[in-house]
Amino acid sequence: MVVAVVGGFFSDQVLFHVGRRYGARVFARFPGLAARVPRAQALLRRWDVLAIVLVRFLYGLRIAAPLVIGSCGISPWRLALFDFVGALLWALAVAGLGYFAGQAVQYWIARLDLSVVLGLMALALAAGTVWNVIRARRR
Repeated sequence: MVVAVVGGFFSDQVLFHVGRRYGARVFARFPGLAARVPRAQALLRRWDVLAIVLVRFLYGLRIAAPLVIGSCGISPWRLALFDFVGALLWALAVAGLGYFAGQAVQYWIARLDLSVVLGLMALALAAGTVWNVIRARRR
């Protein structure tokens, strides 16, 4: 969890500072993103704390959001504080879900016969192999 918090925090800080310094240039290179930036900036200025904390939970916005947040003129110290809170909440949620999902799977597998477990493993291996072969042939 410590590695997840530190890694998520530092990646957001780097992207924030890139957005703060080079935001206009980055957005100019991506016209689809540039068209949406003014609306996103208006929302971020209004809901900055909530956006900073929750942005890491939004699929697909992991890279773009810190860049846009950096271009909004939010104080680096304010961002650092709430980004750390968000990183901590995210790491706790993901680790907790992983732990409890692992416990549930372990409980479920412990109730099965060994032959059923081996059969499920063989089925998963065969399905993965078939999927990889199909994917390789399409290339």
